[in-house]
Parts: sequence; C-alpha cells; structure tokens
Amino acid sequence: MNFARFTEDLKDRLQNYPLPGQDAQYIMAGDNIRHKKIDLNALSNYKKSAVCLLFYEHDNDVYFALMKRPNTHQYHASQIALPGGSCDGDETYEQTAIRELHEETGVAITEENISGRLTPLYIPISNFYIQPIVACINCKPLFEPSAQEVEELIEYKLRDILNDSIISETTVNLTSSGLKIKAPYFNVQGNVLWGATAMLLSEVKQLLIKNKTIFSFLFQ
Repeated sequence: MNFARFTEDLKDRLQNYPLPGQDAQYIMAGDNIRHKKIDLNALSNYKKSAVCLLFYEHDNDVYFALMKRPNTHQYHASQIALPGGSCDGDETYEQTAIRELHEETGVAITEENISGRLTPLYIPISNFYIQPIVACINCKPLFEPSAQEVEELIEYKLRDILNDSIISETTVNLTSSGLKIKAPYFNVQGNVLWGATAMLLSEVKQLLIKNKTIFSFLFQ
C-alpha cells in the first residue's frame, strides 16, 4: 500500500470530480429524514460546524479516528462521532476542523494536510450545518484525547466500512421527549454508529466504490 499515492488520489477525487453527494449520505439516514432531502442552497440562519475525517497510515493500511462522546455531552451523549464542533467567529470550516481535532484528540495538523471537503449535511433537529473536512497524515498520530470531550477513542480501518455485514438497523430515541425512529447503523467494534456520522461515512464508502479501480488495495 502506497499511502502517498492514496493521499494524492483522494485529494484529486475530492477536489476535481463530483462527489457522491446526498444520495450516498441518505443510504444511512433514519426513517424520519430518509425521504426528505434538504436543499442545502436554500438554508439560512443555521449553526456552522465542521468535522475532521483524518486518515493516517498504520500497519501498512489506512485508518481513521472516531470518538465515543461522554454521556454528559450536550448534543451527542454517548454517540460515536468524528472530531468536530461549532465554528468560532469568522473561522473557515477547515480552521474549525483543525482546531477541534486538536482540542478533542490532541492531534495537530495544518491546512497542508487537508485533502478536501465532502458534501455538507444539515441536521434539522439541532439546526447544525456540518461541513466534513478530509485530511491525511503519513503516520499514526499520538492521540491525547480530551477527558471532557472523549470517553473512548476508536481507531478504525477505512477498508472495514466497505463490509456490508457491519450494517444493520436499530431503533433509537431521537429526542428527550421519547420520539423513536428506525435507523441504519455501522457496527464499529461493537458500537452503534448512526446518524450524521454514519451518513458522512456512507458518502466516503460510495466514493471508494465508485473509484474501486483507483483504490483497489482497499478491496483486497
């Protein structure tokens, strides 16, 4: 596996070709929004936020980091998520992703590590507009997770999201009022990964499948 080549090819696909987009994201959407795709260009007065999908080389493979949020987290208690949060002031999405990655996992990167953006995702219930930022570094980082933001840090192989056997469906409580929905999820090391993070990873999965010849080592 040539990680430098993977980084170059990924950056090219993110910046110079159409993304799989909402169709890919909504494969993993809950039944409350599965048939209610949102016109992102028509939105206004939303809360800007960004998440960082950081790929890195380890054991001759590509990994990325996920976090289990503490059960005291304001918006996503006990959920599996990517590092990220709200934009501060006039921050760009890239600046937010870099800052949040460092604050939550202890990993410092720069804009030179940024490969591109995935399709934004809007969450009506919280009014968050999430911009996923993709970054790459060529070695396993030294993680120093924030005790306030991270209950558990999960290192996960990119190739594993291509395995359809880890996808199932569950019933989740959507709000504190007790509203329940059915939602697909990725089984990540015994953890239920659903919602926005699952939708974002679904687009990554479809991007890799669409470019299977280029990323062939992940399918071996």
